Amino acid sequence: MRKEPRVSAPTTTAPPKQPTKSDIAILQFAHGIELAMTALYTKASAAAGKDLKVVLDLFGGHHLAYAQSLAGLLGRSAATTQNASFYTAFLSAASSGSDAELAGTFLSLENSLVKTHLGVLGTITGTDGAQLIASIISVQGRHAAVLASLAGKKGLGDILDNAAEPLDSKTYPA
Repeated sequence: MRKEPRVSAPTTTAPPKQPTKSDIAILQFAHGIELAMTALYTKASAAAGKDLKVVLDLFGGHHLAYAQSLAGLLGRSAATTQNASFYTAFLSAASSGSDAELAGTFLSLENSLVKTHLGVLGTITGTDGAQLIASIISVQGRHAAVLASLAGKKGLGDILDNAAEPLDSKTYPA
């Protein structure tokens, strides 16, 4: 006689829409990083050539929009300043060098943010936060592909490769 697998009864509890208490800390970290990325892109834009400046200004604007969206979701719990330790760690690399070097720096940062936000997505339970983070991931992945090309990567595998490590709040405390 074949034994049927046990199936749990459906639940009537919907997942929370708003961030839970445990979601807030990780979303605050993401918010502080997005604020820092906005500032880093501004610094890089000032050091970039004409064509790269257009890209950096556009991508910086995207990060500002992410930060604003996260602030709207977090309300009074939103970070009030950028993540200073992250900003300081990358300021030098983000504000000098050739256009290819600047593109390479931001390629690395965007790839790290993709991995970071994938981790965030896997830990938060509020559906509003999850939806927002998922939308950010797809755009940052596109940023990385453009920056890879501007950094001189040629093959599709090189452009799409993401060997970056995710950021964490222990390494970059707010």
